[in-house]
Amino acid sequence: MVFDEQAVLDVVREFCRRRRVDAGVRIRVVSNLDAAFDVVALKGPDNRWRSIVARPCGDDFPRSHSDYAMAPAERAAYDHAFRQYDHRNFSCLTKRGRPWWLSHVVVSATQWAQRSELIQAARNDGLGWMVPANKDLLVVPRPTLRCLEDQPGVLHDDDGRMAVEWSDGTGFHFLRGTAFGARLYGRLMSGQLSVDHVAALDDVDQRSIALTYLTFEQLVTKSDARLLNIGAKGTRLYRLRLPTAIARDRVRGYGMYDYFIHMRDASHPEREFIEWVDPKVGVLGDAERCQAHAFGITIDEWMSIEYEG
Repeated sequence: MVFDEQAVLDVVREFCRRRRVDAGVRIRVVSNLDAAFDVVALKGPDNRWRSIVARPCGDDFPRSHSDYAMAPAERAAYDHAFRQYDHRNFSCLTKRGRPWWLSHVVVSATQWAQRSELIQAARNDGLGWMVPANKDLLVVPRPTLRCLEDQPGVLHDDDGRMAVEWSDGTGFHFLRGTAFGARLYGRLMSGQLSVDHVAALDDVDQRSIALTYLTFEQLVTKSDARLLNIGAKGTRLYRLRLPTAIARDRVRGYGMYDYFIHMRDASHPEREFIEWVDPKVGVLGDAERCQAHAFGITIDEWMSIEYEG
């Protein structure tokens, strides 16, 4: 994400001037929301911003409205940063004991871009959030966000990078919209987790996602997965008995087993693939039918591919 610091600071300064919250305020950039929260915790919030929506703004209205596809991902990044900071600093307090600014003072550029032409321009130059502290306005650049290719609002990266990466190189790991701590993410991506390790995770979404990242070796040689069928094209169908914790995560009637197929690339035998199978199909015990279902074609169509070309 490119951040034009000078352009953003100029626009934010004008935004504050028009709304009369600029007096005695130093506007400066901090690298992430965590750093901004620390400043507000130390200095206190700028209470003038509690009425920012009602303050006069001159002619600062957007000429057009934009549809920001990444807005859900930005919100998820903010929510996670908020939860992490809240947990580290106020986990021992009741909600009433937490400072009001934690959930009310942060100004989202994406949200305000729908109200202000100035903030719309600043967002286009990389502004993520404004966090008003006493005598300080903290400007936070939008982080680099990595998402699922077909779902731009869902944070995800399984190539070893952070799905949310701030300008100082810190950030958060996500897989399919679920946050993973750096250590857990590293162990999962490097193949250090077993089925039992996954079952021991506290978070139900982490358990569900982590299971799909286990390697063939972890599923077969380090668990009790059982070979059910070898298809005519070499596809192998396995049944994995689920640990109790994971079985409880499934919908009622799902059963105690998951099914997956194992294949090798005919052109590159060293490459192997695992595909998880709908249990309603897996229970039939036909490896090639499971493969056809994974491709979204009939068994006859799948078997005929063998003779094409």
